[in-house]
Amino acid sequence: MENGQILADCSGRSCGFAEFSGKLGCTDGGSCFEANMRTLQTSGFHDAALVEATEQIQAALNAIPKDSEGRQLSFLQTKVGTVLAWVRHDVEIPSDAVTEASSDEEIIKALGIIEPKAY
Repeated sequence: MENGQILADCSGRSCGFAEFSGKLGCTDGGSCFEANMRTLQTSGFHDAALVEATEQIQAALNAIPKDSEGRQLSFLQTKVGTVLAWVRHDVEIPSDAVTEASSDEEIIKALGIIEPKAY
């Protein structure tokens, strides 16, 4: 999919984000994905604390009512951090939209990110 096209249905990491006119839409890339957490078996890289945190995060996501406008609750992985947002998957994306390829400053301004922190 490319800018200027409409995407009817996408999930997983098959799309990217595009901000335009105060809206978020889906475009090509791999930075926008459905907001769901998966619990792993306890291991050296996923201990009991992470199992519990994952379950708490998923419970919080489950508590969010479905969007009345049909937008999908999504994680956006940006160069300045991860964002939770409502994303449309049925709109045409203008060529001048802010995307994951835009500068940090453009992304921060377009998404309204407050005090981005380096982790």
